[in-house]
Amino acid sequence: MRFFASVLTALTLCACGGEGTGAAKTLPDVRLKTLGGATGPSLATCPTDKCLTVLVAPWCGVCHQVSGDVIRLRRYLDEKGVASRVVVGLATLEEIAPFAARFGPDALLDPDGAFRARGVPLFVTTDRDGKVLKTVPGFPRGSATLGELAASFGLP
Repeated sequence: MRFFASVLTALTLCACGGEGTGAAKTLPDVRLKTLGGATGPSLATCPTDKCLTVLVAPWCGVCHQVSGDVIRLRRYLDEKGVASRVVVGLATLEEIAPFAARFGPDALLDPDGAFRARGVPLFVTTDRDGKVLKTVPGFPRGSATLGELAASFGLP
């Protein structure tokens, strides 16, 4: 049981930093291919004051269960002028592509693990320069509205 708890703890930690980590961390300066084939913007930048980056994986049951919520949250944030992106990774490209299709042609594909996360789903709020403002492992439960869900990530 102790081994399982250690593995679970390790899976929920993010190498990219977050709240309470002391030194400011940033997302990596990498450009991932989109499902549509284009090269996306650097993860280390954001076109708005704050940005939500969501990491999911095709083998993650929770990721499948909350994919509709993530899509609705992205629409909500777009209406509020907050950029968001979905990174689908932690698997082979053949496994990633069909799951990424749920999120649309702008879904970012990360078969090589450039995002450097250890657990999914993972929600990372950054500023315009990619500085990590908040990291939330797992999907927050108990948010009755999209506004409450956004607030749990430090967004309007």
